[in-house]
Amino acid sequence: MRSILLAGLVLAAPPLARACDTEALNAELTAVCTAALRPATAWAAALRAQATAVEGAALDRAIAAATAACETGDPAAGAAETVRIARLAGRIEARTGQAEPIWPDRLASR
Repeated sequence: MRSILLAGLVLAAPPLARACDTEALNAELTAVCTAALRPATAWAAALRAQATAVEGAALDRAIAAATAACETGDPAAGAAETVRIARLAGRIEARTGQAEPIWPDRLASR
């Protein structure tokens, strides 16, 4: 009787409470990491032509490191590299004058 009750509780538990499959968890972390990386790499690719050689090499290294981190199940490292990619892409975009001011109303009032 006790085992039937425990089996019922396990089946009634929400999906997150039953998520003990480490492979499934790692697959989800990889998917989340890759989904976060995708927009940053697309943005960097769009700006690649305006990057200097040093910036281009830094983008390549950061994209390779972030991709490897996401694929090996290290989302923290992947996220950190994604931020570096976005920062460098932002610097390239700002230098070329392609970006609109973030808060144009604040800048206009000064």
